Amino acid sequence: MTKRLGAFVHDLRINRDFLDELRFGRLIEKYGGTGFLAVMLLWRWAAVNQPTTGRLEDMDGTDILRLSKVDVNKQEYLDDLLKWGFLRRDENGCYLLPDWAEEQPYVAKAEERSQAGRAAVEKRWAARAAREIEKPAKLQDDTAPSTGVLGEVYSNTNSKAFKSPPSPPKGGESEVPVNEIAEIYADVLPELPKPVLTPKVQRDITSRWAADPSRQCLEWWREYFGRVRTMPRLMGEGDDKLCASLGWLVNRGCMDKILAGQYLTRVDATRQPPRCMSDEEFERMRAAEAAPG
Repeated sequence: MTKRLGAFVHDLRINRDFLDELRFGRLIEKYGGTGFLAVMLLWRWAAVNQPTTGRLEDMDGTDILRLSKVDVNKQEYLDDLLKWGFLRRDENGCYLLPDWAEEQPYVAKAEERSQAGRAAVEKRWAARAAREIEKPAKLQDDTAPSTGVLGEVYSNTNSKAFKSPPSPPKGGESEVPVNEIAEIYADVLPELPKPVLTPKVQRDITSRWAADPSRQCLEWWREYFGRVRTMPRLMGEGDDKLCASLGWLVNRGCMDKILAGQYLTRVDATRQPPRCMSDEEFERMRAAEAAPG
C-alpha cells in the first residue's frame, strides 16, 4: 500500500461541469444524491489509501458497497458502477477506478510532488552547507597578515591584517530555512495569498522557529499549514471572508490561537460547536501559562 501522506496533499478535485457527463446524469437520475455521494466516498478512500493508482486492493463487491454506504444487498448498484465506467476490474479481478490519474491528477501526483519537494529542500540545504564549509578558507585568505620587514611598526588602525572578522548573526537566524517554509506554505495552501517575505515576516518566522524545538524541522511547518487547511474560516470560507496570509499565520498571537484550537475545523463544523474563548480570555490564559511557577 502506498505510504499515507498528509491530509492536505490529496484533495479531491471535481470538474464544475461534472453534471453534464452522461454517466453522472444516469447515476443521479436512478439513485439520486445517494448514488453521487457513494462515488465520492469511493474516490475519498482511494485518495487516502491508493492516491497514485486508484486501485481498491483486497476489496470484493460487498466491501465496495459497504464503503459506499450503500445497502450491501444492492448488487444492482455495483453492476451499474461497472456498466457506467465508475469501476473496472483488471485481469486479476481487482476493482479499480478507471482513468484515475486523469480524473484526479492532483491526487495521483501527491507522492511525486512530496518527493520533489523533499529533494528540493535537501538540495538547498546541501548547497548551504557547502557554502558554510567554504567560508573559513576564504576568511583565512582575507585575514592572513602580509609579510613585512622585521622591526617595522604597523598600525592596527590602517592594517586589515589585524582586524577581527565580523561576528556571526545573532540568534542563529542564518540557520532558519525561511525560504523553504514559505515554499511549503505555497505548496500546501495554494488558494491563499502568495507568500511575501517582508523583513517582518522573516523576523516572525525566525522567532516562531526559535520559540519551540519541535518547530525546528520543516515537517512541523508542513503539518501546521496542513492544519490551517482544515479550518474553513482561515481559508476564506467564513462570513467575514478572512483569508489568512503567510504573515498572518506566523504572527505569534495568530499561531497560538490556531495551535490552541480557537478556529473550527471542517470536522468540528459537523458537530455541536464548542464554546470558543474570547480574545480577552485567550490572552489571560496565555499570560498564566507564561507566568513563572
